[in-house]
Amino acid sequence: MKLLSTTLALAFGLLLPGLALAAQPSDPPPADPLPPASDPLAQPPSPSPESAPLLDPAPSPVPAAPVTEAAPRLREEDAEAPMSEGRRIVVAWNTGFQWGISPGVIFVDGEASFALGLRFGYGIDTGTVILVPGVRLAGYFSQPGVYLGMPIMKLVLPLDRFAPFVEAGAGVGYVSSSNDTEAKTGLALLGGGGFMIHFSMKFGLGVEANYQVITGTPFKGFGIGPIIALAF
Repeated sequence: MKLLSTTLALAFGLLLPGLALAAQPSDPPPADPLPPASDPLAQPPSPSPESAPLLDPAPSPVPAAPVTEAAPRLREEDAEAPMSEGRRIVVAWNTGFQWGISPGVIFVDGEASFALGLRFGYGIDTGTVILVPGVRLAGYFSQPGVYLGMPIMKLVLPLDRFAPFVEAGAGVGYVSSSNDTEAKTGLALLGGGGFMIHFSMKFGLGVEANYQVITGTPFKGFGIGPIIALAF
């Protein structure tokens, strides 16, 4: 009997593993259903303020500047004042191509001699002053005689009908021979000024004065003369 029981125990020991394997299901048992949504434990945790991403606030709209009447007033103030009749006359006389003959008197070594000049120029109105670049030719009938030619620049300041001006130039001067000196040529320099009063588009009066030297020669002269402006 002891041998039989041992044999049966071994037999059951061999069969039990097979029975245990056969008793296991082929698929895993179904999982427990999810808790209802109302369950607070089933809700996902809400993000804390510290973990929430920082988002830039939406830019607030910039209010438009109020429309006022300041701009029209500024435009009216900045508008150029109308040109006076006197300034129009001065501009008409001194702009564009122009030429003139200027007789006068020149004083050399205290002696007065007759002087005659010829000028060509072209005036440009800049709004504040009138620029008149040009050429000046002159002859002084002194002893010895003097002749010169030079480019010259004239600046005219229109003040209604009154037109003061300054001028300067540099060119070539020639001094003829005399009893004790020989003929010489040198650099001629001129500086001067004057004024004009333009009464109308056809008539004006003025005066000019200048100082002239010719380097390398004894010539130094002070000239003065009237200016008569006539238009036909």
